Amino acid sequence: MKQRNTDVLIYGAGGLGRMVQDILRQSGRWRPAAYLDSDPRKHGKSVGGLPVEGDMRHAAQLLRDGLTRAVVAIGDNHTRVAIAGQLAARGFQLVSAIHPLVSISPTALVGDHVIIGPRVSICVHARIGAHTVVSAGSIIEHDNVIGRGVFLHPAVRLAGTVAVEDLATLGIGACVIPGRRIGRGALVQPGAVIIADVAPGAMVAGVPGNERSASRFVSESISGQLLTT
Repeated sequence: MKQRNTDVLIYGAGGLGRMVQDILRQSGRWRPAAYLDSDPRKHGKSVGGLPVEGDMRHAAQLLRDGLTRAVVAIGDNHTRVAIAGQLAARGFQLVSAIHPLVSISPTALVGDHVIIGPRVSICVHARIGAHTVVSAGSIIEHDNVIGRGVFLHPAVRLAGTVAVEDLATLGIGACVIPGRRIGRGALVQPGAVIIADVAPGAMVAGVPGNERSASRFVSESISGQLLTT
């Protein structure tokens, strides 16, 4: 089947993938066309009316068929960044999925291949790195710097001048007061209120947030794999 130049492959046929499918359809710019997924149990099935064509081994055929654009919709930060790198290396153009009901300041800088859900506010001079997910209702206030491969779950609230380093995850409803830094690969649990810097790889929970244990999201194997796009 001939592909349109607006068609997009979604890698990841789970909940985030369905969210991306919905965002792409509402954006008016891209048309979701098919899924790939690493879980063989999903292959040959339909998700949201789209076929799950296989896994990474099937990417080359889709590319030959003219499906040249892709979004990676995988919640695990390391995996999302790694899969994005594999698709880019095969020749896919990575595109962003940005919901039309988003407020982005004209002074903000948003990186390539991001997923941004509805009712998100990205305020003056904020910066969002590539391969980052910002879920519905989150607020990124002025002068925030969000790294690459970050995941902000729904209704995260970041006050002004917050820094979130690469590969960190903030759970639903987490809040960070002005000027604090969330370290690389850290995990902030849902509902936590961060009033002090969070060390790289730490897991923090509670009100106010207290460190509980090392985060499973830290991995030296990913070092150097973050893309420049």
